[in-house]
Formats: sequence, structure tokens, C-alpha cells
Amino acid sequence: MSHEPLIHAIKERREAAGLTQLQTADMIGVSLKTYQRIERGETEMKMSHYRILIEKLKTTDLDISLDMLGLDKTTPWDVAAAARTLPPEVRTVLVSLLMMIYRDKTSE
Repeated sequence: MSHEPLIHAIKERREAAGLTQLQTADMIGVSLKTYQRIERGETEMKMSHYRILIEKLKTTDLDISLDMLGLDKTTPWDVAAAARTLPPEVRTVLVSLLMMIYRDKTSE
């Protein structure tokens, strides 16, 4: 199984965070050469390294999965659509909160 989409998604997140390969290697506790091999697909990333990286990049497995599918950033409307599966009272609060956050960020 090719892990190319996963590694590509992680690399894009790393670059978006402004981290070098060396900084990322240090962050997860591997040598620069090992990390470079991971990004080139020559060696597998350990799950423990993946978990550290996800945490340090302040992202989630879901974000990485969406990146792998080539989907743009999730919008509040996407979350609101998914929230339809929640109980009505929870859904109302969640959607209201997300919309307030979105409007606040777009007015900056």
C-alpha cells in the first residue's frame, strides 16, 4: 500500500506551519536523513512519530484524511451539515458557536 497521499498531506501541513525538515525531525525524535527518507517515501513513519507530529502541527487525523482526499479546508457550513446527525439542542448550540467564530474571523 502506498502511503504517498499521507506523506504528501503531512508535508503540506509541515510547510504551511513554516517548519523545516530538520525542525520536524527534531520534533519527532529522528535524524534529518530519516525524516527526509520518510518524505521521499523510502521508509515508513512510525505511528508514534505520526502522533507526535499531528499534535505538534495542531491538526487532527480528520484534517489529514481530508487533505489526502484533496478537499479544501472544512467550512463552518460543512460542520453544520455534519451536525445534522446530532440531537437538536446540541446541534443548535454547535452551529451557533461555529457561525459566531466564523463571522468574528472574517471581520478581522
